[in-house]
Amino acid sequence: MKSNRLAKHLKYLVYQIIFWYAIFLFYIFISGDDTVFTTYFNLLRLDNLYNNLFVFASAVSFLFFLLNFLFTDRFVRFLPVRTIVFFKWLVYFGSAFVLMLVAARFSVNQIREGHYEEILQQIPKMDIHFFRFLAYFYLSGIIFNFLKGMRMRMGRMNFIRWFFGILSKPREEERIFMFLDMKSSTTIAEKLFHRKFSYLMQDVFNNMTIFDAYHGEIYQYLGDGAIISWTVNSEIVDGHYLKAYFAFRKRISGRERYFNRKYKLVPEFKAGVHVGHVMALQVGQTRRDISYNGDTINTAARIESMCNEVHQDLLISEDLYNRTENKNAYIFKEIGRIKLKGKRKSTGIYQVKERKTKV
Repeated sequence: MKSNRLAKHLKYLVYQIIFWYAIFLFYIFISGDDTVFTTYFNLLRLDNLYNNLFVFASAVSFLFFLLNFLFTDRFVRFLPVRTIVFFKWLVYFGSAFVLMLVAARFSVNQIREGHYEEILQQIPKMDIHFFRFLAYFYLSGIIFNFLKGMRMRMGRMNFIRWFFGILSKPREEERIFMFLDMKSSTTIAEKLFHRKFSYLMQDVFNNMTIFDAYHGEIYQYLGDGAIISWTVNSEIVDGHYLKAYFAFRKRISGRERYFNRKYKLVPEFKAGVHVGHVMALQVGQTRRDISYNGDTINTAARIESMCNEVHQDLLISEDLYNRTENKNAYIFKEIGRIKLKGKRKSTGIYQVKERKTKV
């Protein structure tokens, strides 16, 4: 689990470096001016402009990478929105401004020996080149945050399809859908009241990032649960949808002390999973969204509703069971063919439990 999380962070950092490197190259292309990079960003005294760009792109990416941890929901959700926005952009502005000044040509020995007048003389003037690049830099930062937000809102694959206009026309896809629901959510909501229950759900949803490590996409949040979706390829063969569910449960149980201290309980979850064909399309005009339509989603929801009746945490359809190849790590037991609510034909259902490994 830790290796998956580390790989995700490294991938995010690499994407940032590529983005900022391209942004700086584009700045030189549209302005025809590379003096800002040869004057300000020569901290390592590199003769090659492209090496300078790479060093600065890496530095900016690492800076934004650290700020991303600073402004997580876990730390800023209790602050007023105005305070968050002001503080966030103040840190961004100050960091970039200081970075540009520090990257001027002066040695560490000058700082140690206290030759501050010489250092001030070597810092480039804040001329039109400086402020032009600064404006371009912050506009690029806004674009980056916008694209990042859209990717988080839509999911990685849907974001790519939206970006290239593929979702304008409905298309048929075969996907796996998991309905994940918190057990006894009504009782918990009555116990915690709406404000504290909302914080609990926010903590739960923040921990759902584990699904991304197993190629799962959060399709919708449902108040006290979520719908997670996978494409049909290695997700069935390798059992990623099963790995993701049990990894999520382990993450929640691993934070038992946190949940008990804050909410006096540890949330538990049940899920129903099904595979089949759906129509993927972009809907709405004033507020657009990505929608999946089809009986597959309804069947997954009905399977999840059966968890309470058969007293199980994870149920999957017979269709999904027959196509899942990696069965050795789990214990499957056939529940039988059950006529789900709203369905004409009965559906075969299997319960799934994780096989405990001997230590």
